[in-house]
Amino acid sequence: MGRQETKTEYLTKYHYPRNQFRRGLLRGGIALLAKILIDYKVFGTESLPEKGPLLIVGNHFHFLDTVGPIHSTKYPLEFIGDAEMPNAPISMKIFPRIWDTLRIAQGTANLAAMRAAEAVLEQDGILAIFPEGHVHKPPLGTPLPGAAFMALRLGVPILPIGTFSEDNWDIFGTLRSKRRKARVVSRIGKPFGPLAIGEPGKLPGRAEVKAAGQVIMEKIAEMLPIAARGPYTTGIV
Repeated sequence: MGRQETKTEYLTKYHYPRNQFRRGLLRGGIALLAKILIDYKVFGTESLPEKGPLLIVGNHFHFLDTVGPIHSTKYPLEFIGDAEMPNAPISMKIFPRIWDTLRIAQGTANLAAMRAAEAVLEQDGILAIFPEGHVHKPPLGTPLPGAAFMALRLGVPILPIGTFSEDNWDIFGTLRSKRRKARVVSRIGKPFGPLAIGEPGKLPGRAEVKAAGQVIMEKIAEMLPIAARGPYTTGIV
């Protein structure tokens, strides 16, 4: 199959936006639960671009951090994430499947995922990715190369969103022990990029990917409390 045929196949398979009814129900359920059970605040909505193409990047301190881009924007989002989710509770694994997340197989070339992402963004779509690739406790850690490679390869604006819960998303435990709702904040930064690499179609090198990853993580860090920023504090006020 030729390159143009492959491109057409992916544009058809990942016609943007997809699954709007299903995702709309999930978004509505999230909004309702956030209103009833969580003290959820969103800052920076004035920075949201009116349309794509756009790559959203964020931290991943908890499995529920994926709620951040959904609840703080009105975009018909596509997510790209780990296909296996080896450390996720079984109850959490069903939601990416319902949303129909684009799946990355860690440790592989992920050519299919890259083509799917490219198809989404070529249709002025909006794609969300968590650069660290897995859930971990704060602070921010080292990113996997995927998000930076994608940002360089696809050359689209990037939007950082930091989501943080001082109660670690312990919704019912906080209600029981602290007699209040769990506190969650999503902060939306200003778009930056595109991160250019020079020649069109050129594959970014390891040094370029590492440098782009550093920039992306610093922008995410600016949206988080100081204690959660880890090593990404240089030049941040």
